[in-house]
Amino acid sequence: MQQIRIKKLPGIGAGEGKRETVWLDEFIMQHSPGLSMYVSLAKQFPPFHILNEELMSGGSDLGMSGGCFWQPFSLSESEYRELADEMLTSPLYDLEYDQNLEDRKTLKKWCSSVLSHHNPRRKSN
Repeated sequence: MQQIRIKKLPGIGAGEGKRETVWLDEFIMQHSPGLSMYVSLAKQFPPFHILNEELMSGGSDLGMSGGCFWQPFSLSESEYRELADEMLTSPLYDLEYDQNLEDRKTLKKWCSSVLSHHNPRRKSN
């Protein structure tokens, strides 16, 4: 599995942030500004084009919540399949892949659909 070098910005307050190297699965689950909430809480693994959109963005400043930046890159289809196979079959992550959401063209639309279809608050009712 690949590693990614990130710069994490602190939350409230001034600071430069710190650089660290994390595994790609950890990045997706914990550090990705656009994906981590939807993957870790709604338990949905993103389609190839959505994951690459996030990786190519290079990061985001989340204001008072901090942020995370990295050198933009993309995964090949075979790298994506390897990552998806590992994360979707491991009980450590307990993730699902919703094929009905593959046609969402952008990260924003995919995330909105994840919340509509897989909101963890609705599952407990």
